[in-house]
Amino acid sequence: MNLAGLWVICYLFRPSWRSTVIVTLISATVIGITLLFTDIRYYLGLSGVLHALFAYGALQEALQGRKSSWLLVLGVTIKVAWENIYGASEATSQLIAAAVATQAHAIGFSVGLALALLVALYHTRLQHNP
Repeated sequence: MNLAGLWVICYLFRPSWRSTVIVTLISATVIGITLLFTDIRYYLGLSGVLHALFAYGALQEALQGRKSSWLLVLGVTIKVAWENIYGASEATSQLIAAAVATQAHAIGFSVGLALALLVALYHTRLQHNP
């Protein structure tokens, strides 16, 4: 399921290898460290990293002027908020035969948005201060 998610993200956003690796490494590190402070005893999978990659790609496209990408940002925001308020769907838990790590999704989502904003800020400063 994670591989299918990665394929969808790569198809939608066509990220460079460099940005994919950087977002993956940073988000995996932040997720791993942050989950130490939760009640999660173990975490398997890449769903948090996939949320980071999706949020990063969607917000980056939206900030670059692709208006339809704001719908993707809104959609993933609603999804993560829903999971944190009401919990993950029972169908997803049954499909993966485990509890869904909604904390990892929220952390990954936040890291992805933060990285997209940092990259946009960096490019804006480069343009204004040659």
